[in-house]
Amino acid sequence: MSRVRTGRRAAAVAGALAVAAGALVAGPATAQEVEAAAPAVTGDSSIIELFEWNWNSIAQECTDFLGDSGYTHIKVSPPQEHILASDTNTPDNWWIQYQPVSYELDSRLGTRAEFESMVDTCAAEGVGIIADVVINHMAAGSTSTRYGQAGSEYRQFDYPAAGYDASDFHNTGSSYCEISDYTNRWQVQNCHLVGLNDLATEQDDVRATIAAYLQDLLDVGVVGFRVDASKHMPAADLENIFGRLSGDPYVTHEVIYAQGSNEPIVPSEYYGSGTVQQFDFSRWMRNHFAGESKASYLLNLGESWGLSPDDKAQVFVQNHDSPRGGDAGNYLDYYTGGKDYLLANAYMMAYDYGVPSQMSDYSYSNKDQGPNLVGGVNSEVADVDCDAVTGRWTCQHRGAYFAGMAGFRESVAGTAVNNKWHNDEDAFGFGRGSAGYVVLNSESSSVSATFTTSMPAGQYCNVLGTGTVTVGAGGTFTATVGADEAIAIHIGAPYVNGACEGTVDPDPDPDPDPGDGTVCVDVNVNATTWFGQEVYITGSLTQLGTWTAASTAHLGAQDYPVWRGTVTLPAETTFEYKYIKVAPGGALEWESGTNRTFTTPTDAQTTCATLNDTWRS
Repeated sequence: MSRVRTGRRAAAVAGALAVAAGALVAGPATAQEVEAAAPAVTGDSSIIELFEWNWNSIAQECTDFLGDSGYTHIKVSPPQEHILASDTNTPDNWWIQYQPVSYELDSRLGTRAEFESMVDTCAAEGVGIIADVVINHMAAGSTSTRYGQAGSEYRQFDYPAAGYDASDFHNTGSSYCEISDYTNRWQVQNCHLVGLNDLATEQDDVRATIAAYLQDLLDVGVVGFRVDASKHMPAADLENIFGRLSGDPYVTHEVIYAQGSNEPIVPSEYYGSGTVQQFDFSRWMRNHFAGESKASYLLNLGESWGLSPDDKAQVFVQNHDSPRGGDAGNYLDYYTGGKDYLLANAYMMAYDYGVPSQMSDYSYSNKDQGPNLVGGVNSEVADVDCDAVTGRWTCQHRGAYFAGMAGFRESVAGTAVNNKWHNDEDAFGFGRGSAGYVVLNSESSSVSATFTTSMPAGQYCNVLGTGTVTVGAGGTFTATVGADEAIAIHIGAPYVNGACEGTVDPDPDPDPDPGDGTVCVDVNVNATTWFGQEVYITGSLTQLGTWTAASTAHLGAQDYPVWRGTVTLPAETTFEYKYIKVAPGGALEWESGTNRTFTTPTDAQTTCATLNDTWRS
């Protein structure tokens, strides 16, 4: 299978070469002048949020995978200096990133130099960086001096490294207040959010300081911002701040809002400085794929549903907050949503509404738990290796319903929804111009039908699974779609000479090295788990831990309930193996039955051998 999609990467390199070529006439070019420019965000873009990934790992993933995936942008966690985890009541947490101490680009995710290198590396691969920025507030402080991750001193209402003192905050004295009534606009935008010190963004010096931080990020090469807690700042303040910036960054505001609520602050207030994240869209995904509303109604989703206009909408099924907040039951998520979650993601990426953002993070045993660290509670976040699937990183962005649909969206760019089909219940399909077609079946049984497309006749690969689809001369194809399954085909993934060309393998394997005495084995096991459990393969070989749980090979859940991984084993060797589930506290659950057996092929084989199993209860 070809894993090369050269268009965007080649364009980035060509752009850099064009600048360099121009320099032959104009004079010597600096290194910065020949760097590839990251793409701007458009309605056809695809964002992947790599939550709590460190900068070096993101740079590596751009090189290893994302540059050829179809994703155009990465949303990264807040890059500024933050509090120390040891200064919190729950040191193992993720939310210290959202408590700024200064605007220095030095955090447990990496240094300024590493951040700059990441931005440049990803831009060279045709992928732009969108930074999550926390500008509504500073960290919850203490009357005594504390220190941030990079060593900056701070106290409550006093952050010298950022240039703030008590005069830069709301309600610091006897008028101190915390938000308790979200129907009170003044309180929401002037009191402190769960003890986080609320900046007076109406003041010119505060606006200038925030704008300087944002401009610094733009100068580094960031192309956009997700603004945390925007609803807690008046829209006019944000328009003033973003109006001070040079360049034209993409901006999306976090304005948590639900239709029918009596909250006075609404998304439309923020259109003057950017787009708005659509929390109602995420709720609709749960209602229609896992709730009582028909999934086929989603064929008509849009502004008429009370959502923002298409060009003002940023949509998601899950973000970093949704499964960890008090209203998690309103949303689908990777850990509990199962096939409903995957179908919702496929729909979002295929449909022509807003700019979609998908999510890739780590598994956790409680909603505060932070990512893997290299050492103690104040140490840096550990590296991510999606090829090895180490630690608790899920790497779900490499799965078919993620990367496969990013490739779909790239192929159908600039086209409109057409050729709608539905069964009046929970199965529906639609095309994107003459470039692609998707069918989603949220029924409890399979659905067979003939679908009409505007695609050229030919044989196409189903990027959401196995098999191919043949489109006839009249643009039709007949298919059976299994329960809770989907089909997606597009012109960028034709089936040619027995292979899927121009696609990214959604579950890539390491390239085998024939003749070295080893072979690669793809491991796939269908195993349902409860919250926090992980799945491993163990066995009689050293590479499988010789039945020692602490040394077994971890499998990834990017295509849950199928857990996948790739192991390198001795060639022409018969071995025994089993699967185990490991709970967050370390408790083991072995599958039942006798040991499984398998014999690896000769090392002359140029493709990986495969294990396809189902957990035995």
